[in-house]
Amino acid sequence: MIDTLAMARARFPGLPNSLDALCRRFEIDLSARTSHNALLDCRLLAEVYVELTGGRQRGLSLTLDAGSQPSAVYTHTGPRVPRPVVPTATELAAHRDFMARLKDPLWSLS
Repeated sequence: MIDTLAMARARFPGLPNSLDALCRRFEIDLSARTSHNALLDCRLLAEVYVELTGGRQRGLSLTLDAGSQPSAVYTHTGPRVPRPVVPTATELAAHRDFMARLKDPLWSLS
């Protein structure tokens, strides 16, 4: 079980954290919410949860490059600025050590 209200309070201390307030803050469409509807509230809360945990990767799509290899392409279309995650040398070494302990890994660093 995950308490999204606790997550919202930690992320936005002192601000209103009702479902309506969070939907407005994350620009989630509330037009269908004319009265209380548990199923609709669950759907809206699922969208709020995605935003609370880092958000959708708008514009991320898989394409084929010239060599017909799938690759992720990010086209910035929203207000968020993508932050690249670059592992440090220490993290890469730790990953290699971890991978060496696995039997028949599905992936490995090249």
